Amino acid sequence: MPQLELFQIPSPCIGTCQNGPNGYCYGCFRSREERFGWMKLDDEHKRHVIKLCQMRKRRWLAKKIEIQQLESGINSTNDNQVNEPTPDLFSSADK
Repeated sequence: MPQLELFQIPSPCIGTCQNGPNGYCYGCFRSREERFGWMKLDDEHKRHVIKLCQMRKRRWLAKKIEIQQLESGINSTNDNQVNEPTPDLFSSADK
């Protein structure tokens, strides 16, 4: 049974209207169909779309954090290699 809404459900649009490579908006994480059909959706479907957008944003943030951690791991590995002293080619180990 549809829930009675006292207020209209606002669009999740934040004004950053650009599609990413996966087809979702960078600002609100809605698909093209979800954006263009927003005014035609009933409140139940709007709530569902908002939940989908929240899930997409969480996945995007988790992926972004994972990439940053991998990059920082690579950078720290490279830093360790650069900071390690290099063996002196002209000193003899026999001394």
